[in-house]
Amino acid sequence: MHVLVATDGSDASLVAARGGCNLLRDIGEVTLLTVLTHGTPADDAGGIEGPVLTPDEQQAWLQRELADAREQLVRTEQVLRAVPVHEVIEEGEAAAAICKEAADLGADVIVVGSHGRTGVKRFFLGSVSERVVRHAPCPVLVFRPATPPDAGATP
Repeated sequence: MHVLVATDGSDASLVAARGGCNLLRDIGEVTLLTVLTHGTPADDAGGIEGPVLTPDEQQAWLQRELADAREQLVRTEQVLRAVPVHEVIEEGEAAAAICKEAADLGADVIVVGSHGRTGVKRFFLGSVSERVVRHAPCPVLVFRPATPPDAGATP
């Protein structure tokens, strides 16, 4: 079985990675995927023509983003049991990148965490896991935190 684990290095995604790989049987390989979801700061110059950053600054920014993505993958790999792991870093909108990677790999299942947002926060922030469930080319296993982050908030 080929499992695609989507991770952003958060506690929710670490719980999902560990839980998904413990729950699933006969895992042959795991692909860990993290997605760079925002363009460079030069992409939006706030209405001013021309880049905001110099080419050297853009390159430095990209190197920091890639280093952070690699750290997310390493953190996630540390919580998995001993299975062959491949690491992938993609760019784009998270849910679309996850679904595309699953289709390209022929993944048997996608494991993704949910931050457990509800109400107004979910409306404004959206739900990557919900979009993955709706558009995935294979089954999706979603892990939620035991207590959603906004559980104590008043309506």
